[in-house]
Amino acid sequence: MPDWGIAPETCTLTRWLKAEGEGVVQGEPLVEVETGKVTVEVEAPASGTLASISAAEGDDVTLGQSLALILAEGEAPSDVPPVQAATPPAPTGEQTSVGNVWRVMAERLSRSWAEVPHFYLVREVNTRALRTWRQERRRSGGGVPSVSDILVRVCAAALVEHPRMNASWADGTITLHPSVHIGLAVAIDDGLIVPVIHGVEQMSLEQITARRTELVERARSGKLRPEDIAGGTFSITNLGMYGVDAFDAIVNPPQAAILAVGRISDRVVAVKGEPSVEPMMTLTLSVDHRAADGARAAPFLNTVASLIEDPARALPLTLKG
Repeated sequence: MPDWGIAPETCTLTRWLKAEGEGVVQGEPLVEVETGKVTVEVEAPASGTLASISAAEGDDVTLGQSLALILAEGEAPSDVPPVQAATPPAPTGEQTSVGNVWRVMAERLSRSWAEVPHFYLVREVNTRALRTWRQERRRSGGGVPSVSDILVRVCAAALVEHPRMNASWADGTITLHPSVHIGLAVAIDDGLIVPVIHGVEQMSLEQITARRTELVERARSGKLRPEDIAGGTFSITNLGMYGVDAFDAIVNPPQAAILAVGRISDRVVAVKGEPSVEPMMTLTLSVDHRAADGARAAPFLNTVASLIEDPARALPLTLKG
């Protein structure tokens, strides 16, 4: 088997085009193999008589494996030295060492992608009212919370209203959590980590901002404690600061869902039947279908959107006593 330098290294032999004992001419098609993507004809490497076929149709064969012999006139199979399997070419790219955080992230996300039946809901949100609210805060001399802080608060309000989304799936059981603990994805040098703001429904927006700032600083300085990353019931990941319009996030098990947030950008949309340039943001909700279905997830996402479009409903006060 020739090595074409493409994956996979194992192919399926689908058809011999010549029979044992037949004469072959160098360059003519000899055998067909299926690589998993395409069917390829393997040409005869020399002229002679086909002999000692060692792989049957339907067999899996590897690159460099001997499939048969082509004998010159008067040559016997015993005269041919055994073929050594080809040595795979050495990687040409630079290998980068992987730290423990990246390794754990890769393992968890691979397991989630393989095991969790994801589905996705997408919603565009007009952020004009949110922009106005932040401008008024700035003019009044109050602190101006980040979009991420506001999203934490908005999602907490929506989770209180839709408790089925503040849930987890484990061992065939759905658990509804009495308190809202929101994880925020934070990029660090060694990968991605998700510190958790606990009891968000009991916190003011100022408290959320202070706690989020503290956790991000701890994450980036490598000083997170075990309790800082434990117990999340919902997650948010925001790539808007990187100019990303929208993306699909991978659910963080055992949580039921994660909200992916794109950038705020001006787009032409219809407002009261007329075209208008509005600051729009795309939200994508990734959901574990074992924990919630579309009929439960859609109202939650609609509530998130409506609170962003009417921020005064969710932002001034705490949500529970």
